[in-house]
Amino acid sequence: MEVKFIKTNPTQNMTILVESHHTRDTYQQVASRMMAYDHVCAEQVGFIELSECEGAWARLQMMAGEFCGNATMSLAAVMAWRRNLRPGQQLEVPLEVSGSNRILMCQVQAQQIGYLCRSEMPIPLAIDNLMINCNGAMIQAVVTRYPGIVHTVVEVDSFNSSIRDFARRMVKCPELLQGEAALGIMLYRRQSHELAPLIYIPDTDTMIWERGCGSGVATIGAYVAKKEGRDIHLEITQPGGMIEVWARCHRGDITSLEIQGHVDISAVGTAFV
Repeated sequence: MEVKFIKTNPTQNMTILVESHHTRDTYQQVASRMMAYDHVCAEQVGFIELSECEGAWARLQMMAGEFCGNATMSLAAVMAWRRNLRPGQQLEVPLEVSGSNRILMCQVQAQQIGYLCRSEMPIPLAIDNLMINCNGAMIQAVVTRYPGIVHTVVEVDSFNSSIRDFARRMVKCPELLQGEAALGIMLYRRQSHELAPLIYIPDTDTMIWERGCGSGVATIGAYVAKKEGRDIHLEITQPGGMIEVWARCHRGDITSLEIQGHVDISAVGTAFV
């Protein structure tokens, strides 16, 4: 089949947005092929649909039905690009996104190269401190649940190979997934505000060390704000670059989450699947 797509670069978390219409039962086939190294090649795929909510300009449906912050900002950037937004101009883009139960607003500012995007994020359903049994080893983690995705924050001193091996084993721990479509292990160096995100999709039994994870950065913001009991603003460095996060905390509850990052439009074309 022919697939019309736009490839974007949000902090090197290479994202394919499919513009042509396909039935949802084909999304996994289309996404898996297009993500492959010998095809268009990306870390994730989202599908642009007509919005089901009044006021939203479009709906973003991720392959596994999860929420994705970088793909949300990417779609907002595409909307600005389609409207020929000039450097310095701004645009407010309301979007319906899988994994969010409300319309999310994304502010886009055109730059000389690319777009600076600041997007609302879903509020976590729960943030729990747990001791996780991973092959007999107990580790303290903070499990943050959203509709369709769960992120697990583990504070580390380094990102060495043994820590990464442990993260790969940890995705299979039965305590973590409760029917969600995706799981993230967020290795976080608190002293330097560095993040290494590992994403696991159980339906396809695939995992990837992403260059950047927007919802993972939001999770770090929620984690730090709740732990410190105050509003926070952090600049989180990932392998692909920096994403900012703002989190508001009131009486121990997260009331607002926003992230900001840079998005480039990398390619537009037709793929054959």
